[in-house]
Amino acid sequence: MTAFGGTALDQAKNGVGELSNGIGEVSLAMFQMLENLPLSGITSAIGIMLVLVFFVTSSDSGSLVIDSITAGGKVDAPVPQPIFWASLEGVIAGTLLFGGGSQALGVLQAGAVTTGLPFTLVLILMCVSLYKGCEQKRQDIQVSGASGI
Repeated sequence: MTAFGGTALDQAKNGVGELSNGIGEVSLAMFQMLENLPLSGITSAIGIMLVLVFFVTSSDSGSLVIDSITAGGKVDAPVPQPIFWASLEGVIAGTLLFGGGSQALGVLQAGAVTTGLPFTLVLILMCVSLYKGCEQKRQDIQVSGASGI
């Protein structure tokens, strides 16, 4: 993403391609950037495959987490259970996108961003806690005179 983003910014700044006119349709920005690079057909196909793998992996991770939660923390839940959660996730997403079209996608994106902000605060608190724990461990090692863990 860093390479693609940097390339797109460079193209926009230097007036190369359609990105220099601003991003009209966000979903096409990657393809507008790639069309100004060599082998744009191949890189576009690779980009589509990478996005597909990203979505499948994210969906699988989400299904695994909800399966673990509903199984009471067990990692060896019966095989039909994760299949149920993955299928349900797909049906709900498909229904929302089919029923609401592009408006539903915007609502889903806004919801994801909105729920991400409180989680960011939790992650910051976890970082502070980790730092304090490591600092305490370092002090304990220094006091005991140990040379390592």
